[in-house]
Amino acid sequence: MPPKKLKSALNNLLSAQKEKQKKSEKQKRAQQWEQERRKKQSQQQTQKQKTPYEFNDKILLVGEGNFSFARSLVESVVHGGDNITATCFDSEEVLAQKYEDESKDNIQVIEELGGTVLFEVDATQLEKCKAIKQRKFSKIVFNFPHAGAGIKDQDRNIQSNQVLLKDFFKSAAKLLQSRVEGDENDGEIHVTLKSGQPYDLWSIRTMAKSTDLLRPKTAFPFVPSLYPGYAHRRTLGFKEGLSKSGNEEIIDKKPKTYVFVRSQVMQDEIDKSKEGMAKKRSVMRDMQGPNKKKARTSSHPESDED
Repeated sequence: MPPKKLKSALNNLLSAQKEKQKKSEKQKRAQQWEQERRKKQSQQQTQKQKTPYEFNDKILLVGEGNFSFARSLVESVVHGGDNITATCFDSEEVLAQKYEDESKDNIQVIEELGGTVLFEVDATQLEKCKAIKQRKFSKIVFNFPHAGAGIKDQDRNIQSNQVLLKDFFKSAAKLLQSRVEGDENDGEIHVTLKSGQPYDLWSIRTMAKSTDLLRPKTAFPFVPSLYPGYAHRRTLGFKEGLSKSGNEEIIDKKPKTYVFVRSQVMQDEIDKSKEGMAKKRSVMRDMQGPNKKKARTSSHPESDED
């Protein structure tokens, strides 16, 4: 190759390498910026939002996986386990196989701090569990419920999870505390789901209303960082090297916590709101009455020419 062509080829190669390097650096900066943005957004959400759980709450957790959420409540959120009962569907042996030592360590801390742990509790038949069927709770919590049926057909999968939710709502409603029965406050049911498909198709609010026992009250973002030590796990368990660690499974799914109350509670709130609005309108009419009369008088003055 002639020297001039060789030099030109080298220059083109160097130019291409520089362009590639610039593009790579630009991509790295964009990735760093996105990471910082997400981190800042997460911090802002954490600062704005507080957990809905307090020390005097009587809390029932159902469908716990590795019990890291229950441990976080006991250890870092409400600071004590006397009023917390954490349950899972699996037996103690199956749980140990699914989540290995992490569930064992979490349960040990929960019990040391006064919490109660129960195994083989069906969230759809809570009234059959002798340890809790006579008790009432201010908060009943089911985080990331899933039937775990392994059904590949999406329509059937959705139906199986809708059945799970509806049966859970029917059962949990019986264990909610009520002011009518002498408790200080009415209880709430909290269910956390990922956003997007197929979870939006589960129609969680419709499932609750279809029981005629519950009504939706509100919903808010579920922020994992509010629960130190919490690590989301799938129903099938955790396998090192195969499963995602930490909360990678949910962090980009914009999970929400849906809050439900007994139908009568929501009706009472609606009636109070209507009564308040009626009183407000009445006050406004009373305040505007004299002004309207004065305005009419001034706009049509009596004539002096009679």
